[in-house]
Amino acid sequence: MADFFHMGGYAIYVWSSYGLALLVLTGLLLASLSGLRRKERMLASLEQGLPRRRRRSGAASTGDDAGLTMHHGKAGKDKGADDANDGGDGADGGGDGGGGE
Repeated sequence: MADFFHMGGYAIYVWSSYGLALLVLTGLLLASLSGLRRKERMLASLEQGLPRRRRRSGAASTGDDAGLTMHHGKAGKDKGADDANDGGDGADGGGDGGGGE
């Protein structure tokens, strides 16, 4: 067992490397948790300043809100594709309809 801890004469380098790596990883963990808590507090304070949102009644929703809800967060969608999907006629020049030409 003593030979294992002695590491063939390189114990000081091996164990100090393990200790330094453990110290750095612990510091990164603490910094990440601290940042997470700080951002959660900031989010909570920002959410308190917003007005309460009403829940929609019923399972199906119609109108422009439905199109915005379905396509929220999808990258690569252009305005014309959103107008075509929510029943727009292309009058603003974005869709395939003949309105903007």
